[in-house]
Amino acid sequence: MVEVRKRERENVESMIRRFTRRIQKSEVLSQARASRFLTKGKSKTKQRQAAIKKVQFLTEKDKLVKMGKVKSTEKLPNKYKLKIKASIK
Repeated sequence: MVEVRKRERENVESMIRRFTRRIQKSEVLSQARASRFLTKGKSKTKQRQAAIKKVQFLTEKDKLVKMGKVKSTEKLPNKYKLKIKASIK
């Protein structure tokens, strides 16, 4: 924590100037700015689980395409997406 006390016969502007210099030297502000938008990444187990679900989803989609219920060029309708997601869980 950076602290600045007013000296005798010191005006507010010079006190603020000293405060900003101390903040910059202590690198508190730069650390706060750096961590402002930092997000924590997924763990390896969550990444693996997501990859497994994606593969299962794509295999189920391929089955629907082979059965002729969905064209391969079209987007998958929501009713099929929901069925696939329910079967994956």
